Amino acid sequence: MKRNFFYFAWREFTRSATMNRNMATKGILIFFAIYFSLVALFMGFNLSETLAKSNPDNQISAFNALVFIYVGFELVLRIMIQNLPTFGFQPFLIIPVKRKRIARYMLNKSLLHFFNVLPLFLLVPFVLRTAVFQLETPVLIAWLASLFFMIFVNHFLAIYIKWRTNESNILFYAFLALVAGITALNYFKIFDFAAAFGQLFDFVIANPAAVVIFPVLIAALYFLNQQYINSRFYLDEISQKKKEGTTHDFSWLNNVGEYGKMLSLEVKMLTRNKRPRNTVTMSVLFIFYGLLLYKDHGSGTPEVIFVFGGMFMTGIFSMMYGQFFPAWHSRYYPLLMAQNVKMKQVLQSAFFLMAVTNLIFYLLSLGYMYIDPKVLYIHFVVMLYNVGVNTWVIFAMGLNSKKAIDLDQRAMFNYQGMSASNWLMMFPILFGPMAAFGLMSLAFGNIAAYVIFGVLGAIGIILHPRLIDYFTKQYLKRKHKMIAGYKAT
Repeated sequence: MKRNFFYFAWREFTRSATMNRNMATKGILIFFAIYFSLVALFMGFNLSETLAKSNPDNQISAFNALVFIYVGFELVLRIMIQNLPTFGFQPFLIIPVKRKRIARYMLNKSLLHFFNVLPLFLLVPFVLRTAVFQLETPVLIAWLASLFFMIFVNHFLAIYIKWRTNESNILFYAFLALVAGITALNYFKIFDFAAAFGQLFDFVIANPAAVVIFPVLIAALYFLNQQYINSRFYLDEISQKKKEGTTHDFSWLNNVGEYGKMLSLEVKMLTRNKRPRNTVTMSVLFIFYGLLLYKDHGSGTPEVIFVFGGMFMTGIFSMMYGQFFPAWHSRYYPLLMAQNVKMKQVLQSAFFLMAVTNLIFYLLSLGYMYIDPKVLYIHFVVMLYNVGVNTWVIFAMGLNSKKAIDLDQRAMFNYQGMSASNWLMMFPILFGPMAAFGLMSLAFGNIAAYVIFGVLGAIGIILHPRLIDYFTKQYLKRKHKMIAGYKAT
């Protein structure tokens, strides 16, 4: 039956309508995998020299203390990037196939992941250059086994945390608070978690039999994940949609011009669905990014840092919302296109929404004037650029939107509906303007660069009726391709 599961999964993958597009994305991921493998290998070969300088007496203990930092960082990275094990199991629920077998197949298949191989590129060079000369063979085997098992402890722990936090916002924010608390305690040296965690592996070196702790942890986490999957192997659990009872009245927006009706639909979508609502919440939280960005410089902060902060803080909602525009409406896009709603109204409402939020976030960011009064005009110029230029970049990138978005999922650490174009969007929206500002600043000076930024933004705002008409024609040309892409995903 396991062979049949692999066979069905392979046929599901090869017959998918999005296979060619997924292959392009996987090509980018393979490139990053090779890059990070080479970086880890380089770090592994240089780790011995680094530890010999910082702790020449006992490099193994110093290495053990670093394991906590790597494990913690990798755990968060796994939760952010690693996909949950999935399988189209619904057809198997009506035939005599044990649910435990399906759950075991899903968990076993998840072990074939890059994150389970990456630590070896860091560990093997250190072992060959240092550990084999400092540890006796039985102790070396037990120590290596504990580190190897720790990879799979992290693997199953990340899967379980991601499953549970996907279900509950309370658990998600509790996990973030826990991570922030541990980081703060370790950073301010109130409690040294790295040293405490390293003592576990020191204990394995002193007592090799203690290595059995790690297989027990793996078995416990495997059992927790299996029980979680088994408890959701019911068709009614899959099909049942949990509806939140809170409703809001935005009928007053219908009076805001011809695009007010569509604007009302946009605001309802943002407030009534989990993923866009989380996007709004995260955008508001990012306004505090300036506390991290500006605090180390104070009044002497370079102006390019203020430009970057202004670009990020005033335009964060536009970036996060525009990253999936118009896929937010993908589930009902065919119905929307069949209604008495013009594409021009859709684009006008999105433009107005992003313009208003840019202005609101600019006003919120003025609190950083206590650091430097230059925030007043630097953030204003950047806000104009976000509205008058970046909005049209978002509309242009949205023409390639082909993946549907599930509005009921959480926004953070969720990459459902993501494609290569969504990742690449950040370059022309954030890093492109920064590069342009740097070149203009070097050529003409900061004041001239601000004037050019502001003028470009003002021109984009003034010409927005013509640009709306242009993008309306382009979206109508690609309407059927976008509908087909949304239906396929």
